[in-house]
Amino acid sequence: MSFYETLSRYYDEIFPAAPAQVDFVAKQTVPGGRILDVAAGTGNLAAALSERGYSVTAIDVDPSMVDQMKKKQESPGATGFETLLLDMRGLDNLPAEGYETVVCVGNSLVHLNDLTEIADAVIGMFDRLKPGGALILQNVNYDRILRDHVKELPVIERKLADQTITFRRLYELEEDGILFHGRLSVKGAASEEEYENRVRLLPMQSDELLQIAEQYGLPVPEFYGNYQGEAYTAGSTALVAVLRKRG
Repeated sequence: MSFYETLSRYYDEIFPAAPAQVDFVAKQTVPGGRILDVAAGTGNLAAALSERGYSVTAIDVDPSMVDQMKKKQESPGATGFETLLLDMRGLDNLPAEGYETVVCVGNSLVHLNDLTEIADAVIGMFDRLKPGGALILQNVNYDRILRDHVKELPVIERKLADQTITFRRLYELEEDGILFHGRLSVKGAASEEEYENRVRLLPMQSDELLQIAEQYGLPVPEFYGNYQGEAYTAGSTALVAVLRKRG
């Protein structure tokens, strides 16, 4: 079983859709509007938005994540949302100007190979927006990671009825990027299982996103430090960017 297949089984507990995140996206979208959720994981955000009456298309490149999303389509509260197995680099398969809001959150963009791929993905997402729509991007604040030489993010621990789930996120800073080391531990009353994965990330910083916007004629991003809408600073834990398409 692959690391991400294993992670998909516990993703809902590790990364639930926070109310502030759902509210932030909802504020950028007209009631009942169409939303594209790129790299949606197991669809926590997509399901929450669907329950609020939005029409959501949720895509992810990992089949195990998509399988979990499909299960959420059958939940009593969800009105149903479209689920697709699709890479963020393949958005030409989706209709142009088809969505009021496009979101790519959860530190997904930085899994691409270089800034050219990131730029192409951002342009592809922006092109899917209807006039007046908003593109929402969210990553870890790599300005802070690189400045402070952060080696590990806060440990995520979830205590369930019969087991404890722990997820550690370690960073090895290298000249050509960051080597991300994920450690997932699932501890029950009589057993403990551990899973590990390493993947290279491209630590895109705020000025690099600004340069992409300027180079390709995109609007200047609005930067926030969290989903509460607080001003972004170099010390913020997250970088939330909103690019608005002219109406």
